[in-house]
Amino acid sequence: MSDPDSGDLWEKVLGWLRVADRDQRAVRICLAADPPLPEVAAYHCQQAMEKLLKGLLVSLNIDFRKTHDLDELGVVVVAAFPSAAPMVAAVRGWTAWGAVYRYPGEADPIPEPSAEELAQALDVIERLADMLRSLGPPPEATQEA
Repeated sequence: MSDPDSGDLWEKVLGWLRVADRDQRAVRICLAADPPLPEVAAYHCQQAMEKLLKGLLVSLNIDFRKTHDLDELGVVVVAAFPSAAPMVAAVRGWTAWGAVYRYPGEADPIPEPSAEELAQALDVIERLADMLRSLGPPPEATQEA
């Protein structure tokens, strides 16, 4: 991000990071609830990952259509960021988490993810968020501006 509009572009990326961080926080709150809310946590995992994938695309000024499909976004992200491939592969199946638990009467709903699966999901989300943050200017550069 070194072109003249890189500051504006990075501000857009930070917007995606902020909303992904909120979803990640919601996951933690859902898991700490008594009783835990794994289906709501799963929804927010899907949402966080979607926002992070979109943030990566924004960082390169890559257009994308309005979609919630993590597999579709993942293909484009991996083409631009091959190092993201293991994280993208880990989220296969998460697209369903964005809807399946949110509406009553879904035919053959998938089982709720276990606490272990959700902990692994948080780890993937954290790693991808770290990757996205690493693309920005160093903290001292943003303070000087």
